[in-house]
Amino acid sequence: MSGLFAAALLRRIGWEVDVYERSPTELVGRGAGITTHPELLQVLEQSGAGTRDLGVEVEKRILIDRAGRVVGEWRLPQILTSWDRLQRLLRGLLPDRHYHLGRAFAGFDQDGGAVTVRFADGQSERADLLLGADGFRSSVRALVAPEVQPVYAGYAIWRGAPPESALAPETHRAIFPYFTFFLPERQQIIGYPIAGLDNALAPGRRRYNFIWYRVTDEAALAEMCRDATGRRHDYSIPPELIRPDIVAAMRRDAESVMPPAFLDVLARIERPFFTPIYDFAAPRLVFGRVALIGDAAANSRPHMGFGVSKAAEDAKALADALALREGDLERGLADFEALRQPAGERIMRYGRRLGTHLGVGLATAEDRAMWRLLQDPMEMVRRIAVPHFLAGAASAV
Repeated sequence: MSGLFAAALLRRIGWEVDVYERSPTELVGRGAGITTHPELLQVLEQSGAGTRDLGVEVEKRILIDRAGRVVGEWRLPQILTSWDRLQRLLRGLLPDRHYHLGRAFAGFDQDGGAVTVRFADGQSERADLLLGADGFRSSVRALVAPEVQPVYAGYAIWRGAPPESALAPETHRAIFPYFTFFLPERQQIIGYPIAGLDNALAPGRRRYNFIWYRVTDEAALAEMCRDATGRRHDYSIPPELIRPDIVAAMRRDAESVMPPAFLDVLARIERPFFTPIYDFAAPRLVFGRVALIGDAAANSRPHMGFGVSKAAEDAKALADALALREGDLERGLADFEALRQPAGERIMRYGRRLGTHLGVGLATAEDRAMWRLLQDPMEMVRRIAVPHFLAGAASAV
């Protein structure tokens, strides 16, 4: 996503941009939900993608107990969208001839005037600038900053997005229209409506985004990341390789924890998958004519729902800096790094503070104080994925 944002914004200031994607097929069918923030909406307008029919608008948040009763609510209008929807909007801004599939990054060489990028297929391209926009396991970052490694947070999230039409009528009435929270001890279960397949927004054709945060130690995670052939995957495992016994065990655990509505949602997810949570912030973002953006630069926990918004802001800051320093790439990149490296670190640290709710990594008195504060479920309802969260970060515990 950060690569597409960068391509759109740099093209608007006169750059010729090509995006090289390691996947051999178009990245479609990813149903993960995304909470929008004002920063994201601003960059979508600036990029030319716009915000029309972006997603589903909800009016309020509700907190439910184990029986499914509403025990708290908070009015907060928000637009909830999906990875699919944003990817299609941004992909539509880039001509096909500038979007290259099946081109895995292999390395680069640079001199004072350009950078030559090498690909696994043996081909190479020469350019003024290489952007590593390749996620938290960035191959580009592995070359320029190999010491920067993602740190496991101690928990993972199970997720999925079943179709609205599959939900039981009582589930639909109880939770579908809302941003819904259930917060048992050391867990977070969250759900909200998003667009359906092919970005459908009509009632009955949407989906329901389901997220279940669970504390998982490293030994258990290693076992979860072992596929049916016995191979253990680093960091995470492709959804299609998650073993059936791992999914079955998760479903059994859910029976002893979840309210009926969320159990119904989970039952309608044909292939639930999990994502381990990691974070890091690279101390540098610029290495000559190579720069890191998005999750390649700093990866934060998803409690703020800010990952895509951060990618958008990184790309905007880069385009703004290069436009301001037109003709002086070095100074433009320095301006970008001075602005976005501290921002990425600040976002990462705030995500860690929200993660204390789960009771892991409570290393300092500040961590423990934040944990105590967040044991009030309504504190979480008012902090998870809220707009302008960084403005209040300094006043938090």
